[in-house]
Amino acid sequence: MSPSASLVVSSVLGIGINFAVLVAFIVVVLTVVRQHRPDAVPLLLGALGFEALLTAASFASSVLLTRLVMPGGMDGVAAAQSLNTLLFSLAHAGARCLLIWGIVRLARPLEHV
Repeated sequence: MSPSASLVVSSVLGIGINFAVLVAFIVVVLTVVRQHRPDAVPLLLGALGFEALLTAASFASSVLLTRLVMPGGMDGVAAAQSLNTLLFSLAHAGARCLLIWGIVRLARPLEHV
């Protein structure tokens, strides 16, 4: 297998595993969490949806950047991918902060009004 083919295969497998874990989280939120703490469900689903959107956008932008910058040489590709990775890492960190906020909300006792 060529290096570029193995890169594509590993990227697709990584994205697939990431989405499988996100689906598992969503199923747990929709079944277990909703039954016991319905107040935390919207925040958790929002964080997980944002995470899924970022994952898809990160993959798409990586492919697009490579195609757009490749004619300029590998130095341009490396610089563009480095910036792309940094920006999406920050965005994923934001999504995970929302997820942490939802988990903290789960740890608090249910407020009765």
